[in-house]
Amino acid sequence: MSDQFRLSRPALMWQFIAIIAVLLPHLTHLPLWVPAAIAATVGWRLMVHTGRWAFPHWSVRALFSFFACGGVFLSYGGIGGVNGMVALLIAGFGLKSLEIYRQRDALLVVYVAYIVVASALLFDQSIWMAAYVLVAIQLTTAALLAIYQTHNVDMGRPFRNSAVLMMQSLPLMLVLFILIPRMGPIWSIKMDVGGAKTGLSEAMSPGDITNLTRSSEVAFRVEFKSKPPPQNALYWRAMTYPDFDGFRWYRDKQQDLHQQVTESLEMKQPTYSYSLMLEPTGRTYIPALDLPVSVPDGAKLNADITFQRDRPVNTREQFDLHSATQYRLAVNGSALNYMRELSLPLTNPRSRETAREWYIRAGSPEAYIRTLMAFYHLNFTYTLNPGKLDGNRIDQFMFTSQKGFCGHFAGSMVFMLRSVGIPARVVIGYQGGEWNPYEKYLMVRQYDAHAWVEAWLPEKGWVRFDPTAAVAPERIERPAEELFSEQERFLEDTPLGSLIIGKDGVLSDLWLKWDAFSYGWQQWVVNYHRYQNDFLTRLLGEITPLRVALALLLPFMLVMTLVALRLFWHSWNNPKDPHDQALEKLSQRLERKAGLGRSPGETVKRYCERVADVRPDLAEVLSQIAGRYEQMRYAETDQLDAGKELLASVRRCHSKI
Repeated sequence: MSDQFRLSRPALMWQFIAIIAVLLPHLTHLPLWVPAAIAATVGWRLMVHTGRWAFPHWSVRALFSFFACGGVFLSYGGIGGVNGMVALLIAGFGLKSLEIYRQRDALLVVYVAYIVVASALLFDQSIWMAAYVLVAIQLTTAALLAIYQTHNVDMGRPFRNSAVLMMQSLPLMLVLFILIPRMGPIWSIKMDVGGAKTGLSEAMSPGDITNLTRSSEVAFRVEFKSKPPPQNALYWRAMTYPDFDGFRWYRDKQQDLHQQVTESLEMKQPTYSYSLMLEPTGRTYIPALDLPVSVPDGAKLNADITFQRDRPVNTREQFDLHSATQYRLAVNGSALNYMRELSLPLTNPRSRETAREWYIRAGSPEAYIRTLMAFYHLNFTYTLNPGKLDGNRIDQFMFTSQKGFCGHFAGSMVFMLRSVGIPARVVIGYQGGEWNPYEKYLMVRQYDAHAWVEAWLPEKGWVRFDPTAAVAPERIERPAEELFSEQERFLEDTPLGSLIIGKDGVLSDLWLKWDAFSYGWQQWVVNYHRYQNDFLTRLLGEITPLRVALALLLPFMLVMTLVALRLFWHSWNNPKDPHDQALEKLSQRLERKAGLGRSPGETVKRYCERVADVRPDLAEVLSQIAGRYEQMRYAETDQLDAGKELLASVRRCHSKI
């Protein structure tokens, strides 16, 4: 291939800039060897550019490709998930840099770069990532433009040109985003991206929830359709733990997820409709206001009135839910129906014996529960630093340490209830939340994690009891950030959060405004498909293909009109030089008469010499034209006189043709 198709130095530099730009957002989820390998290949190509090294032999490139595929397979256990496929794409993309030599090689790298940068939105759809993707696309477009520009072009021109193209395309991008109907994918990909941040797990030991108070990560955001419930009713149900091995409480993994709920439910007014935007958890549960009465799309209802997905929640997702905070559940039943909620290991003998004694004195389940709640209220301390428990942990907690967090209280109470034949289970989720006044939604953070108790009582069914409320009623009545602010371990993992969260001041206000803006981005941009149909109906009336086509055509025509007006304005304000116009007319006449038109990029001098070789009779006047033109453009003499003489020579040439 001729040298004209080889890549220029500015174009090569822009290739490297584009490669770095599209790879940066992937560094957080790629194994370290992938960016290290890409850095090595880019470095090799730079050494080739300096002339110190040669391009690697095809066998070396093949070996690199083999190890890249093997590395991806070992890192992800295959390439069937999103992580594996993206990592393989990026690895191949980086290896291609070793072959950047000609324009076609650079074009392939640029086209793949667009795909790589777009794939970053699979992992993060925040406004920050969207802004960065736009910047990366602009840099990649600059690399594309640099491929076709001359070797002596300056580095800044491709960037400026790509910025102009981006600004011109944004209006049409906005119109297409609003009007093009959303369609589901025609294929299915297992989304194994990301993983759980801090959050609830499938099992709980008494002190596990305490660790969540160290994090200010948002668990989910809730927007109510009407007046929200009071603070003490904000129990967000996520999972139940019916199994206990003496050390930890476990979720019922043997539950049939397809089982229909057979427990009777009697709701009382008011009920609440709301939209819940869940952050990535890496788990399958969906929290809901206790007690949910509708099943969101894409979820299944378990027998314990919790929601579960077939796949983990690895990206931010939104669910429409409906709940009743006052209800009666499973009233018509028997304790024998809940044998799983009665099982206990043969541990903690003192707690068992004490429970039997208290129950005999109480005489009824309700009176016994009141005795338990009074015992918690009079003897226990609510703290984030409860200390370590060993051996018979329930015994030690109930009668020795008597210091704990919600997990300690809930777990010990369920044990005491089961010891006397009352079915009970630990319920794990969140309680409370922080209101954002700017968008009027509730932010529930990880430190709002909470555990409580459900006990089955004859003629009442499943009833919620919260021993934490007996020990520290302010935990339920007040936001958690107010209660924990003086605790030693609170927000230990996010020290900057302690300066903002729950504080009055400029920083806290700015944080709430930013979170409101981010929430709006998620609602109206990322989740726009949820509202598109209603929005288009208000905009267009009846949605028909013709109306959508017209709605697309009109903005397109408007943009093209603006472009045409700009070009006309530029032409009007920048008319052609009369001398260039005269030379152009001369070239056009010579083209018609003798096929001697001026070639693109051909200088005036070279053109006159070429015509003179064919038409010797015009040699003298053409020499005068070339001389006068160079004199007018480059000499320091009177350019006005040179211009007049040039036009006179052109007229003489016309007369001789």
